[in-house]
Amino acid sequence: MLFNSFAFLFLFLPVTLAVWTLCQRQWGLRPALGWLVLASLVFYAVWDVRYLVVLLSSISINFWLGGRILKARQQALDLHAARWMKAGIIFNLLVLGGFKYTYFLLANLFAAFHAAPPIDPIVLPLAISFVTFQKIAYLVDCRRGDVHRHNALDYLFFVSFFPQLIAGPIVHHKPLIAQTRADDNPLFRQKEALITGACFLALGLFKKTILADSMARYASPVFELARQTTPGGEAAWQAMLAYTLQLYFDFSAYSDMAIGLALMFGFKLPINFFSPYKATSIIDFWRRWHMTLSSFLRDYLYIPLGGNRHGQFMRYRNLWLTMLLAGVWHGAGWNFFLWGALHGSALLINHFWHHVLESSPTLTKLWGKLPKTIAVAVTFILVAFAWVLFRSPDMTSAAHMYAALLQPGSGTYLPALPWQNLAQVVEGLLSTSPDVGWLWIGIGMAVVWLLPNTTELLNYDPSPNIAITPLSEKRQIALGIITGICLWFALKWMAVRPATEFLYFNF
Repeated sequence: MLFNSFAFLFLFLPVTLAVWTLCQRQWGLRPALGWLVLASLVFYAVWDVRYLVVLLSSISINFWLGGRILKARQQALDLHAARWMKAGIIFNLLVLGGFKYTYFLLANLFAAFHAAPPIDPIVLPLAISFVTFQKIAYLVDCRRGDVHRHNALDYLFFVSFFPQLIAGPIVHHKPLIAQTRADDNPLFRQKEALITGACFLALGLFKKTILADSMARYASPVFELARQTTPGGEAAWQAMLAYTLQLYFDFSAYSDMAIGLALMFGFKLPINFFSPYKATSIIDFWRRWHMTLSSFLRDYLYIPLGGNRHGQFMRYRNLWLTMLLAGVWHGAGWNFFLWGALHGSALLINHFWHHVLESSPTLTKLWGKLPKTIAVAVTFILVAFAWVLFRSPDMTSAAHMYAALLQPGSGTYLPALPWQNLAQVVEGLLSTSPDVGWLWIGIGMAVVWLLPNTTELLNYDPSPNIAITPLSEKRQIALGIITGICLWFALKWMAVRPATEFLYFNF
């Protein structure tokens, strides 16, 4: 079930919200939480009921393993606790690897002997990558002594809560479970949480249906053509920029809608997306893009590898390996491997340059005089070029795209759009003309660079168990008008276009 579908918006969501409210008022929070878990599992099962068995089996085994770790800690058997934790990590990685990487490994192995792999590609269970990281983090935290309440209902809720189940954010158990106590959570009694959540939902829906899906029409055909041949230079540039914006608005939309849906039920999720294309460096980009993934990789991979504790060389090695694994986490393919390696290398160069600046006050002063817009533009172009690897289905397609992008004479031009009235504008925006594609890209870049992001607009504080701060009356009226217009346009476009999956569903 898609957030951007009529079935979700006008059936699943209102029914789930109504029963949740009724359960809270009649029987209390724990029965209501049980209903929310059940609704979340139904939400997941709608995709493919077979994978609900995989999800529940994995949840059960991980909950049992967490109990074993905590019991060993209580008995001061630290070695046993560590062994149970390692067993849990291996189990989760084997499940993830079995579904996600088996076909890729077999295909490469058999290709060495010019033979086809003995199995067909395996359909990836929805959300397996995100859920795996959450369960691993829980087991590690059990070992560290950071889990103080090991409860089946809380654990089920933490893993399966539907706003974050499919594509994140990668939620840490502690802040989410802390919100399941009615006395500590003021959002259960605050109408502003419901209103703010609805605003997040409407703005995210607009981003997905109007902006992200419109960009896809100018990216997908060219990347499909690149499977067979090298596209034209201008088409390649348009496709690269269109996909760069499509992914931005698609992921931003899901992040907004996840926060909004959680707020409507009285829960806060962490911010996962904070204007990453306004970043002034690759370091800054990874502080803004998929922020919960960056936090997970830092806390559960980079620091355990040694972090920056053993000199510059080991710091750079650990950072590069972390980004390499981030690429592999996104998908099974050499293109994801190289995408991670490219970002890892860019981060190394960025950190090395910071080290150079720290040792040279004169150079630091000169560097500080450069306009910020140059740093933003250079970072954006580097990220956009790397997204070609991310979007391409294989290395051949990526090579065709890069050949087109770098060929002499490739580039862009300002389009001529002979529209005379509003009807022609609407009709034109729905076309797939290359000229219109450049207009959409211009609109997208203006939104990215000139407007505040949704969390800034709605003054969202992700801190758990903190009440929503009411906005001023004038700002409420302005946001009400903006949200209403966005919702109207989104629903109108949904009526004439089929609902599409969010891009991060594939990971």
